[in-house]
Amino acid sequence: MPPPALLRLCLCAAAAAASSFTLRGDHRLAGLFPLHTARRRDDASLLVRGCEDAAFKSHGYCLSQALRFAVEEINNSSTLLPNVTLGYEIYDTCSEPTNFHATLCALARKGRQDVQVLSSFQHYEPQAVAVIGPDSTRLALTTAAVLSLFLVPEVSAAPVADEEQRSQGVIVSGRGALRAEEPGRAGNAAPLCVLSQDPSQ
Repeated sequence: MPPPALLRLCLCAAAAAASSFTLRGDHRLAGLFPLHTARRRDDASLLVRGCEDAAFKSHGYCLSQALRFAVEEINNSSTLLPNVTLGYEIYDTCSEPTNFHATLCALARKGRQDVQVLSSFQHYEPQAVAVIGPDSTRLALTTAAVLSLFLVPEVSAAPVADEEQRSQGVIVSGRGALRAEEPGRAGNAAPLCVLSQDPSQ
């Protein structure tokens, strides 16, 4: 068997510098939130353009503040995670390329700028232990498809794409027993579970 290949998928230092929301901790969460709204481009370029020139999006900012508040509350509690500090890295996902770039940066190994492709991902140690967001169904499903290969959980409050589901839901992807069939693909098991926000369902 050939040695594991090392793919240079992203230069995460630039993304981390562009992110204004970072907190160090024993375990880090990655927040993928649309802090800006980029105009859709007609070109099919693979170049990841920054979000600095795009219009500010208050909804994404509120989501990032909710994550920051939740982490601070957990860290200030002596009963939730004693002797453990949570951190976060919040990425601006104003477009599909920036969302994918942020996903790859969350997967980069601790202290590295690359994603190592191994024959087994059971002992893989990405920078983020979980990903929160994005808030778009399309982006959340794309992110979940990438993260599930590395067994990294994702929680997103994106609307459920399946027409049979009438209510809003939460997409959870990743480790553990939360496994269900992917909506719209009968017989194709995927690490995707839809949790209804409506307790009556």
